[in-house]
Amino acid sequence: MKLKWLKLQHFRNYENLELTLNEGVTALVGLNAQGKTNLLESIAFLALGKSFRAPRSLDALKWDRPHGRIKAGIERKGKLTELEVFMQRDPELKKIKKQSRLTKPKNFLGSFRVVLFTPDQLELISGSPQARRQFLDRLLIQVDYEYTEALGNYHKILNHRNALLKSIWARKSEEWELDIWDARLATEARKIWEKRSDFFNFLNGSLAEQYQKLAGAEEILSLESLTHQDRYEERLLAHRGSDIQSGSTSVGPHRDDFTLSLHSPKVRIKRELAESGSRGEQRSAVLVLKMAELLFIENKTGEKPILLLDDVFSELDLNRQKKLIDLIRPYQSILTTTSLEHLESLKNLTVYNISQGEIHTK
Repeated sequence: MKLKWLKLQHFRNYENLELTLNEGVTALVGLNAQGKTNLLESIAFLALGKSFRAPRSLDALKWDRPHGRIKAGIERKGKLTELEVFMQRDPELKKIKKQSRLTKPKNFLGSFRVVLFTPDQLELISGSPQARRQFLDRLLIQVDYEYTEALGNYHKILNHRNALLKSIWARKSEEWELDIWDARLATEARKIWEKRSDFFNFLNGSLAEQYQKLAGAEEILSLESLTHQDRYEERLLAHRGSDIQSGSTSVGPHRDDFTLSLHSPKVRIKRELAESGSRGEQRSAVLVLKMAELLFIENKTGEKPILLLDDVFSELDLNRQKKLIDLIRPYQSILTTTSLEHLESLKNLTVYNISQGEIHTK
C-alpha cells in the first residue's frame, strides 16, 4: 500500500495543496503552528473517516470557507484507488467517495490504513480508559469489516437503550421494554469482544520480545484486559435499577479498558505502568504498542500501513530515536519535525518545508 498523491482544498490553514508522495520517508519540516500536523490529520482522515484531533469533522474546515475536501490516490497491488472526503458547513454534511462514487463508511474504511504516532500517546498508558478504547477502535475499524459493523450497531442500540432508560425514569415507558434492547446489545457486544480478544492475544504474543529489544531490559511487558464478558445479559439486568436512575448503560464494550504491566522473570509481582512506570518505561511501552499495531495490520491484511509520526522524536532519548529510525525504514512514513538532525542516517528521504500553510521542496 502506497500513498501516491494528496490534494487539499480549504482544509485547516491550507487553501489549496497538491502534493506528490514518494516511497520511503517524507519529512515535513517547519516551525510550530505552520500546518505540519494539519497535513498528517488530513491523511489520517482518509483512513479513519474522521479527524483524530477534532470531535466534529467540520472543525477541520478552513475557518472562512463554506466547504472543503481531501483527496488522495492510494496504490494497492498495482491498482490506484482514489479516495475523497467532502465537508460542507451549511447545510452541514460530509460525503465520502471511492473512485469518485459516493459510498458508505463501512465500505470506505479499510481502503487505506495508517498507524499514527503523536506526542500525546502516553495517554495510552496513563490517560483515561476512553483513550485506550479509541486506540482499539481506530486500529480494528481499519482491518475488520465485521468489527466496524458491530461497533456501529452497538452504539446505535446503546443510544436507544439509554433513551429508554430516561423514559422509564420519567414514567413514560415500562421496564420490560429493555429486554429486547438488552438482547440486541449483547449480540453486538459479543462480536466486539471477540475481535478485541483476538488483538489482545496477538499483543501478548509479541509485547515481551519487542519491549526487551527496544528497552534493553529483562523485564517483561504484558497486557491485561479489564473486560467482563461473562453473563453479560445477567449483568445488564443486575445493573438495570442503577442504569435507570443514571439514564445510561454502565456495563459493556463502551466501558472496556486494559492495563500494561512490567514484571521481572525472577519476580512474579507486576508493576502497572500507569501507576509506577517511569516516563521512559511508558514511552517504550507506547512504542512497542505501535510496533505491535504495525505487525497486526500486516498480519491481518498482508499489506504494510502508512506510518504518520507527529513530532515524536523530540519526546525520545537518543537510544529510542535510533530504535524508531530502525522501525520506520521498511515503511512509507510521513513525519513532522522542526529539525532534520535525527534523520541524517535515513536514505530515500524526501524533505518539504512548511510555512503558513504553504509547502516547498527543500
